[in-house]
Amino acid sequence: MRIATSILLVTVATALTGCNEASNTQPTNTVGWFLDHREELAIALKACRDDPGALGKTPNCINANEARNKITIQEMKDALK
Repeated sequence: MRIATSILLVTVATALTGCNEASNTQPTNTVGWFLDHREELAIALKACRDDPGALGKTPNCINANEARNKITIQEMKDALK
């Protein structure tokens, strides 16, 4: 029983470690970076929309959405001038 429990714990820990490594393979870009790199922003937003279940809460999707919001607000302000 103890051996089975130990094997189960090691398996779960290994699986969780693998998930963290997969999410860390892509560097996190800041909101400012996305504002300066509009083409990459569009690519990131498309990826986030295409798979929100897996990507929606990642730092890049959060930062890309925030950059999009800032752009939209600025465009609205410019339109009112």
